[in-house]
Amino acid sequence: MTATTTQSESTADTMKCPTCNCEHHAKTDVFGNRNGSACDFDVREIFGITATCPICLYECSDVVALPCGHVLCKTDYQRMGGLVKSCIQNQENDEESIGSVLIHLRKAGQHGVNGTYQRHHGYKNKYTSRGRYNGEDVEYYIELRVVGGQKMWYLSCPTGNPSEPPVDFYKAQVNERCAYPSRVRWEAASLHGTFPSPKVSESYFRGNGKGACNL
Repeated sequence: MTATTTQSESTADTMKCPTCNCEHHAKTDVFGNRNGSACDFDVREIFGITATCPICLYECSDVVALPCGHVLCKTDYQRMGGLVKSCIQNQENDEESIGSVLIHLRKAGQHGVNGTYQRHHGYKNKYTSRGRYNGEDVEYYIELRVVGGQKMWYLSCPTGNPSEPPVDFYKAQVNERCAYPSRVRWEAASLHGTFPSPKVSESYFRGNGKGACNL
């Protein structure tokens, strides 16, 4: 039986590249058996680059290369039935990963927001980073808000006056498949959100001495 995914196809033993339609075969043991429901199609994990996934069309740093040489994000590769040995299925919503995720923002027109954001202690839906705005040290933060019945991530910083609302720079609609601001498209939330909007990648910090693992 053939399982169809967006812009790509895979069966229990084969997977078609979403870019060139080349067919790749699952690796098996000496007896011809596969290991579990997910298949190893001999992909290679690629580190230190970002690429646009041909399926979700997001710019991703968590990519794998198929044997034909074309790349796609690990999440879509796994949805197609592929196995990445270093990844844990559903990690984007795993509580340990949510707490250890680092959100990296770069290339934003409002340069002060660029940097690495970590989950704020005691808050599930807030991530903070230190920086400067208008010549002063501030705490930038990404937080979840419900606006007009819609869940949105907002990237903001306080004005320094407790009686004034925060300065909102960028906003993004929540990706319901992920518990933190990953795979979202940022746009200006006000005139302070200078073009271009930030590019986002993420990594996971493990407190067991293994450091950060890019996914």
